[in-house]
Amino acid sequence: MNPKFKVKALALVVTSFMSHSAFSANENASVIRTESGVDITPGLNTALKYDDNIASSNDNKQDSWILTVTPAVKAELLDGNNAYSVEAGLEYAEYFDSSDDNYLDFLLKANGDVEINQSNKFNLNAMYINGHDDRGTGIFAGAGGVQDEPNTYELYSVGGYYEYGARGTPARVQLNAKYFEKQYTNFKSVTQYRNYNDVILGATFFYDTQSSSSFFLELKNIDTSYDELDPTGDRDSQTQNAKLGMSWEATSTTEGHVKVGYQNKSFDNSDREDFSGIAWDAKLTWKPLTYSQFDFTTGRDSKDPNSFGDYVKETNYGVKWKHEWSDFLASTVAYTFTNEEYTGVAREDDTSSVRVALEYAVTRWLLIKPGVDFNQNSSTEDRFDYDRNVYFIRAEMTM
Repeated sequence: MNPKFKVKALALVVTSFMSHSAFSANENASVIRTESGVDITPGLNTALKYDDNIASSNDNKQDSWILTVTPAVKAELLDGNNAYSVEAGLEYAEYFDSSDDNYLDFLLKANGDVEINQSNKFNLNAMYINGHDDRGTGIFAGAGGVQDEPNTYELYSVGGYYEYGARGTPARVQLNAKYFEKQYTNFKSVTQYRNYNDVILGATFFYDTQSSSSFFLELKNIDTSYDELDPTGDRDSQTQNAKLGMSWEATSTTEGHVKVGYQNKSFDNSDREDFSGIAWDAKLTWKPLTYSQFDFTTGRDSKDPNSFGDYVKETNYGVKWKHEWSDFLASTVAYTFTNEEYTGVAREDDTSSVRVALEYAVTRWLLIKPGVDFNQNSSTEDRFDYDRNVYFIRAEMTM
């Protein structure tokens, strides 16, 4: 459960707020410019979905039509080379055939980028999320049928970095720190043992070439502490990461990053098995045509399990193809595969997901997205096996 700095980590469990919000999805979003210099971008998403297995159950599946409404707003101030922003969003879901699954999530996020001079920059950011896990996911994976409502939690995050070195010079260094906390708010007899916080400290050393590419060394230490002692033993741990990498900015056809290194995870509890091994993270974007794009991703990491076991070694692969057939119509086809090997218990899961979707720009302020998600999880423990298919049509609107 140790989150990464990128959105994958923080949104580990959360929200489709910003990723599905109109102001991030629609490049033609309408901006309200105020006299004070603050740009305000409001948006509203609605979606109608049919989910054939709302609790990710192995048997006795329950289906439902679902209506979601997601209003969101972003305020941004550009002051010379400095930039400040605040984002807020709500997501409400109404389950037509299972009102106990209804939820209301909330996100508030703030970010500030400050350039003191050409060689000194810093960033401060904070986020609060009041979110949920669908029944049968997260802590209650494989047990959605015994839940009478979704699992809910609060996430708190505050962090930032200091960077020394001008972008025009070959060498730069970035020092970063972050505090992350997750607190569950229901089913406390079970969830109290999964409340935790991470203190993350790190440094990245960059060497920039003259060809729009950078080599870097990334060092990170994560100190994970749980609020309550787990009945199976203390789960507190220290995780160290050291990775060498390369990133390159967009050329006519490609951009991306690759980082490979070593990860060591050691538990305070000597009865738990420590992890040490190769870890990596990579993404490549290839544009063979100006209107056609392929994204390739892969990663390997260790994480804390939601249920039993010491740690989970997770390896993932993904590919996505987006093609713009015209100025108004685009399609997306995506596939992801994740393998999870559990240590401390005899369990291994393979999860496959396929998305097929269209995007149709009705007007400048309205984007329609019909599509389907096919999800399948196979496990060495039968109770974690499930198929879940979601058919949807989404409307993304800007004011």
